[in-house]
Amino acid sequence: MLLPGSGWEPVSGGESATDVFRRGAVYAKCCGPAGVEELQAERERVEWLAGTSMPGASVLDWIESDEGAALLTSAVPGVAASELPWSEKLVAGFASALRSLHDLPVSTCPFERPLTEVLGLAEDVVRRGAVNPDFLTDEWRLVEPSELLARLHAELPEVASKADLVVCHGDACLPNFLFDPDTLEFTGVIDLGRLGIADRHADLALVRAQLADEWSVDADSFFAVYGLTPDPQRLDFYHLLDPLTWG
Repeated sequence: MLLPGSGWEPVSGGESATDVFRRGAVYAKCCGPAGVEELQAERERVEWLAGTSMPGASVLDWIESDEGAALLTSAVPGVAASELPWSEKLVAGFASALRSLHDLPVSTCPFERPLTEVLGLAEDVVRRGAVNPDFLTDEWRLVEPSELLARLHAELPEVASKADLVVCHGDACLPNFLFDPDTLEFTGVIDLGRLGIADRHADLALVRAQLADEWSVDADSFFAVYGLTPDPQRLDFYHLLDPLTWG
């Protein structure tokens, strides 16, 4: 085992291919040799974000061998928004936190997430027949993944022409934004493997879907605090694109 010492307890949840463990105030993500490059990319993103005004984890150690790699980070205080009951204050805090991330200067971010690259990832997942139906809406499950992909290709030129590039989280879901359970103050963001410069609607589309799925509320109050009336076409486009990239 790559991890030093004993007392590591497995942590369940998340969509990452890594194994996650916790010991006290330290988290560890572990992967085999095939996942080292991806985990190293996440380490670089955690290190970069730690140098900004955005609260999050710090890298404590990096262990690499023929067995794979382990990324050790500090635990971020608070609990995931998904573990808290809906409230206007929590939604407002979520909106403010995401806006703060999106307002980080693009010129300082060394990571990019080009739309063509993300679409290429979706093409690979569809080609391998690896689309997870659990990530699709009831309507989308009735359609062949290749047809869903064709819909994205048809809209790509227009969507790309309207891109509004910011520092995106890449997986802006409720479990990745942490809050103090008593005060509902934002305490930090986690799981940065997909962080990079992209159209802000890539994050906003996931937020809209999460608010509906987890709390059965629309995103109007979120967008009001965030300070933007989003583009419906891009929201729909990125909402469909995301589930095709996990496989």
